[in-house]
Amino acid sequence: MKKKHLGNIFMVVGIIVVSLALFIRQAHKIGSSNSGTAETEQLNLTSGQFSTSGEGQISKDKVIFNLELTNHLPEVMELPFGSGQQFELVVRDEKNEEVYRYSDGKAFTQALVYKRINPGEALRWQDQWDLRDKKGNVVSPGRYRAEIEILVIPEEDRVKIEDHQLRTTIEFTLPERQQEDTQGNEDKTGQEVGLETPLAASGAKDSRIIPSTEAEAIIANVANAVMQALSTKEAEKIASYVHPVKGVRFTPYTYVDRERDLVFTPNEIRNFFNNQQRYLWGYYDGSGEEIILTPSEYYAKFIYSADFINAEQIGYNQVLSIGNMLENQFEVYDNPIIVEYYFSGFDPAYQGMDWKSLRLVFEESDNEWRLVGIIHNQWTI
Repeated sequence: MKKKHLGNIFMVVGIIVVSLALFIRQAHKIGSSNSGTAETEQLNLTSGQFSTSGEGQISKDKVIFNLELTNHLPEVMELPFGSGQQFELVVRDEKNEEVYRYSDGKAFTQALVYKRINPGEALRWQDQWDLRDKKGNVVSPGRYRAEIEILVIPEEDRVKIEDHQLRTTIEFTLPERQQEDTQGNEDKTGQEVGLETPLAASGAKDSRIIPSTEAEAIIANVANAVMQALSTKEAEKIASYVHPVKGVRFTPYTYVDRERDLVFTPNEIRNFFNNQQRYLWGYYDGSGEEIILTPSEYYAKFIYSADFINAEQIGYNQVLSIGNMLENQFEVYDNPIIVEYYFSGFDPAYQGMDWKSLRLVFEESDNEWRLVGIIHNQWTI
């Protein structure tokens, strides 16, 4: 009887032990599964934390493209490249035909290359296009698009970077008159001739743009007087040049927004530097946070943010730099003259990425040219 009783006890204990083992095994599976899910979620969360940006600067007979890949993650990243070629840049015309490719005719080291990029910092590259197509001819006027791709290769054990984070596009327009003059000079001399003026921006109404030389003759003295008044904060003098009906529109970043950009009347300009009211001027590029500043604060950050009266370059109905943002000033304003005061950069360590410019926009009113817009422009990501 005792043996039977002991047998029953051992049987119960065995069942309990087996049940516990199965339970522990299942719990381990669940734990592993959850761990994998957490890892996947972490990868998804860290994806999208890179951004590619590019801008083009015009220098005589070429476009200089500056490219940048920024790390928005809170940790140091090492990015793998499959060869010495770390980016590709292709320029296409308005027919979508390829006229230039960075890698054409170049040989690259075939070896795995790792580039280290710290949090908040960027990898930078530069390329130049001489405005000639693949046959060596100066390209025709019209719209062009530069397609940029950073050639990071995927690795299984690293954070996945989505394709769109490694690509960007720059659009611009070569104006008719400038290009015809260049081609004509080239035919006469048989030599390569630099462009007299930089490229007009994407979206410009080429047929309505006053030629650069003519624009300079018309507006140089007026523009200089306005810039001088801006540099010394002479509100009364600035107001005397503002359009009496349209006022002056303030644009913090390149793209002119008819709905959101603030417009001040001549009387409001007279009180501009004494006005302590805080306004919503737009949104900071990158963070998207509201730009809420007094007029004086806005002046320091988005008007006279550099010594523009002594600008490195001045362009009359020319675009001295192009970036990711859409250029639309020639579409918004009525047959304007736009004067751009431009610095190509300040700190050599940034390789031209810290360029800035200020554009003064004038329209004709009763046979006088009046200030209707002030456009701040700088390198953005």
